[in-house]
This record gives sequence, C-alpha cells and structure tokens, in this order.
Amino acid sequence: MNFIVSLSVIVFGTAAGIFFSKRLKQREQIISSVMMLIKEFIVRIRYTNAQIGDILLSASQDEAYGDLLFVTDCASIQENGDFHSLWNKGVSNQQCLTERDKELLIMLGDKLGETDADGQITFLEMILEMMTKQQQEASENYRQKGRMYRSVGVLCGLAVGIMIL
Repeated sequence: MNFIVSLSVIVFGTAAGIFFSKRLKQREQIISSVMMLIKEFIVRIRYTNAQIGDILLSASQDEAYGDLLFVTDCASIQENGDFHSLWNKGVSNQQCLTERDKELLIMLGDKLGETDADGQITFLEMILEMMTKQQQEASENYRQKGRMYRSVGVLCGLAVGIMIL
C-alpha cells in the first residue's frame, strides 16, 4: 500500500513540474501569436486599408490565433463595432501572461482603429517592438526555469515518495 502511495506522490510531483514548465512555454507561444497578429495588422492596414473588425474576423478563423481569447471574443461583434471592451475582457481572461504582457495588449486594443492608417502602423510597430522584448523574456524564462520546474517536481516527488516508504 505504501508503494502505491509513494508512486502516486512521485507521479504527482512530476506532473506538477511539467504543468508549471508548460505554462512558461504557453506564454512564449501566446506572445509569438500576438506578434504574428500585429504583423498581420500592419500588412493588412498598409496594403489593403482593411478595417480592424475585418482583420479580427479573419484572424478568429485562423487556427494560428486559436490561443488568443481576445481575438475570438472580438470576432463575435458584427462588422466594425466597438470591440474594445471585449478585447480588454479577453486579455484579462488570457492565461499564462504576465501583468506587463496584459498591459501591452490592453494598450494595443485601446488604440486600434483610433487613428489614421499611418498612425496605426506606427503604433503597431512600437507595440511589436515591445512585444519582441516580452517574447525574448518569455523564451529566456522557459529556457532557465522550464527544466528547473520539471526537475524540482520529480525530485520533490521522489523525496516525499521515499519518506512515505
């Protein structure tokens, strides 16, 4: 019986370490998707003068943006209505992001569609640069802490499992 409990604790510790490591990786992936979305905004505004609502509707149907809750939330607005509150709500509900990530995304949502095309492109390029720094930080965090979380999970599980035996 102690062996089964011990094995369960080891598995639980390992799973916890993998879970926390995966959250770091998800943050990195979400930020990469956001950067890809910003680049799409820039291209579509610059070359087709597309409306924000149209871009969001198109992005919501693209699997590459499936992890971005605020994109799928905003797509529920028909045509080019006020998407700002849905954007902010979606960003607030987005898992794995830091407060700084969310601040940048909320700032992005607040300013989208507020100026002419050149102003939007300039703003989007500025946000893209800031998100690049966030993505580099997320990559570094995953590289440094991801392995540590997995190792600590396994080691803690083993330590407690051995104590139970």
